[in-house]
Amino acid sequence: MAVFILPVWWAYYNEDSIFISFQLLYSGILPLLTLALLKDDERFAIARWYIKLFIFLMIVGIPIYFLINIFDIPPLFSIQRGEVGRGRLYSNYLFFYWTRAGVENRFSSVFDEPGVVGTIIPLIIFYYRRMLSTFEYVVLIISGILSFSLFFLVCFLPVMYFSNTRMLRHKQLLFRVAFSVIFILFSYVSFVFAARSTKDDPVLSLKIYHRFEWKDDWIVGVVNNRDTRIRGFESMYQGFIDESDADLYTGKGKDYMLKVYGGSTLSYRVFVLERGILILFYLILLFGSFHPWRKYFIFSSISLVLLMLVFFQRPMLYTINYFLLVYVGLKLFQYQTESSSHIIKDKHEDNTHHSIS
Repeated sequence: MAVFILPVWWAYYNEDSIFISFQLLYSGILPLLTLALLKDDERFAIARWYIKLFIFLMIVGIPIYFLINIFDIPPLFSIQRGEVGRGRLYSNYLFFYWTRAGVENRFSSVFDEPGVVGTIIPLIIFYYRRMLSTFEYVVLIISGILSFSLFFLVCFLPVMYFSNTRMLRHKQLLFRVAFSVIFILFSYVSFVFAARSTKDDPVLSLKIYHRFEWKDDWIVGVVNNRDTRIRGFESMYQGFIDESDADLYTGKGKDYMLKVYGGSTLSYRVFVLERGILILFYLILLFGSFHPWRKYFIFSSISLVLLMLVFFQRPMLYTINYFLLVYVGLKLFQYQTESSSHIIKDKHEDNTHHSIS
């Protein structure tokens, strides 16, 4: 596993500076190598600690979020990111960041964007549902809703519905898949008609109708509004794909967007432009190899689709927090079932003890 992780360094490599490349090898790749060399029970323990820390930050942040919105409490201090007037001003509270620049009234916890909250929560629910208590589950749902993340709102119901797929019997699984196909088709048709109704609205059309690609009045794709905001990027990227030269395979280099456009954004197309398609296919194969295809084919298929959706709008699956959640959630499922069994057993023994008393 450690050997297979080493090529991921290309996602970090900086052609302009060996020193920066070495630093990114240390901060980006060595945590993955360390995780790969740990024992299974140690990996599982780290994943549990990370999830508990994440939920703790949500618990602390939610009351602060409501205090800011209701009473407009002052921050401890503020941080300017980027140029004044063009960048974002973050207000720093206790375990909580807040900004009104483009993400008004959205819950972001300690992260710089509410989209991070809306992306991590579906992963936790999908891979670790059995390990969560009812309280933790409710906290995650509330946090995801308050983030107003489109990714969370779209993925939440499917993720919740298929999170226990590995525990179902064959007939139950087939029924769930059949029902979900019918439900998705019905939801798609209903959503298309609802989205069409916003076409002529000056406000809703920008937030709903123009967020999707249309053909013959039917939705055929999602507009990645992260990179389409950059003037000239669309035509330049299409030319990059059509040329099919060496750059297509290895990319135009780290921070190419920053050099050419003076800024960058999180987008799978920016990742392909800077790093090339070889590392993209390698990441697909790497994460695909984590999946238990023979034993849980349907679950693995749904999982891979979920990861592709994550990468589409936040191409950072190779960073330690995403990698940890996905790898442990896929490879160490038996630890989750054993942990859940112990919890149920302990509760049963406590109930029996109280009854005898």
